[in-house]
Amino acid sequence: MALPNLWGLYNLRSSPFFQATLRADSQATPLRLFVGRQRERQLLLTTIGSSASSRQAVAGRPGIGKTTLVQTVKADAQAGGYWSSDEIIPISAEGASEHLLGQLLSGVYDAVLANCPTAAGPEVEAAQQLVRSIRLRGGGLTLSATPPGALLLDGPRVLRDLLRYAIGHGARGIVLHLNNLESLSEADASRAADLLRGIRDQALLHDGLHLIVVGSRSVFRNPLVLEPLELGDVEQLLANRYAALQLDPLRAWRSPLESAVVQRLYALFRGDLRGMLKALEDGITALLGFTSAGADVAPVGLEDLLLTLRQRNQAELREQLGDTAWERLVAWARVDSASSQTQAQLVELWQVRQPTVSKTLQQMIEAGAVEALPRRGREAIQYLMTGTVRLAL
Repeated sequence: MALPNLWGLYNLRSSPFFQATLRADSQATPLRLFVGRQRERQLLLTTIGSSASSRQAVAGRPGIGKTTLVQTVKADAQAGGYWSSDEIIPISAEGASEHLLGQLLSGVYDAVLANCPTAAGPEVEAAQQLVRSIRLRGGGLTLSATPPGALLLDGPRVLRDLLRYAIGHGARGIVLHLNNLESLSEADASRAADLLRGIRDQALLHDGLHLIVVGSRSVFRNPLVLEPLELGDVEQLLANRYAALQLDPLRAWRSPLESAVVQRLYALFRGDLRGMLKALEDGITALLGFTSAGADVAPVGLEDLLLTLRQRNQAELREQLGDTAWERLVAWARVDSASSQTQAQLVELWQVRQPTVSKTLQQMIEAGAVEALPRRGREAIQYLMTGTVRLAL
């Protein structure tokens, strides 16, 4: 029996509200669907093109589009003669500096092979041996004869030689994308920053190496902090997706949504594009899940969607958080669900000690109920309810 495609009711092949990162190597989520951010793209590219090596940071709230922006910038740089790959290098607070050095060397090696599959020579062979040993250890195997400390001794030289090889074979430089600072605690983010600083002189200053680090907390000074996309850009983004997913080219696609839905959720999620898209996908799937194929359906209206999402989000959040954390969330919302709060303010509001506030906030962040805003200078971190909670309440 053929599986029903509810998006076919609107002449779409699949959900236009996917949350996956756009990638140059993906047909399902291609970079050509990217919208906006022209100023930010130009700033990042200008820094890369104006220096022998560079280290930049892109910060901003979760879901605002940081990762996809950097994927787009890498594609722009590739078109301008730089080498890169679609791989995203994760940073964590665990491990030691040699682990991060190994990840960087692996990233450069992958970029060389992606752009020069026939790469050969002593520089490539030395890198291949180290990368192979790194990956064997990373997979939990013990076949490598290279001790971890040897990477700190040999890694910087091998990295430098591989960068020189790339430039000697036509690359203007290599651009790497470091990610995964999104869900780190403040202490873990500081630890990740220390790891980067620990290999700065040995690895990060080599000519030809350009790093862009992405996360809600910056590990470099003066990060490029992303503001929310304009409403018009979000509407254009959805229209581009509808057109790209058109099922029958002889029939026009139809928007699954009334325009008021996009406007209202845009206001509720305040820049969290990923959260907004997930809400749209969840709500429409729930509303149309039992609609027969071939039925004549109208675009989903605002009131129906809000009611569905309110019930769904309340049930999921209460189950994830438990009664105590849920009541604290409700108490916060009674004050002002649109306001940000510091831990000190929540100590007063909830009448509990600071360690309890910190633990509750971490629980809420993991449940997708609260987000930590990018820290500015030495100011206290501000916490904000997500659109998921504002829909629930």
